[in-house]
Amino acid sequence: GNATIPERATEHSAGYDISASETVTIQPDEIKMVSTELAVQLGDDEVLKLYDRSSNPVKRGIALINSVGIIDSDYYPQEFKGLFMNISKEPVTISKGQRIMQGV
Repeated sequence: GNATIPERATEHSAGYDISASETVTIQPDEIKMVSTELAVQLGDDEVLKLYDRSSNPVKRGIALINSVGIIDSDYYPQEFKGLFMNISKEPVTISKGQRIMQGV
């Protein structure tokens, strides 16, 4: 597959960097789901929270549109994706392998 195994950028990073598994171009004001090709198996009382990377809005012109993505423990084995909006005035391309979210 095209999935990138999530990793912490530093020893003290709160979350794991999650990358796009496909290249997607998003037009201005458009919202698109971006594939990760990842699924996560959690305990019954656990949740995975997906947060935007702080560099996305300013440097890339995209934002995780639902603020925080919530992946419930019973979502496995389905793939989780990111729901992004282009907040710039130009098309924005997310490249395969680009870090797009943090998972905590």
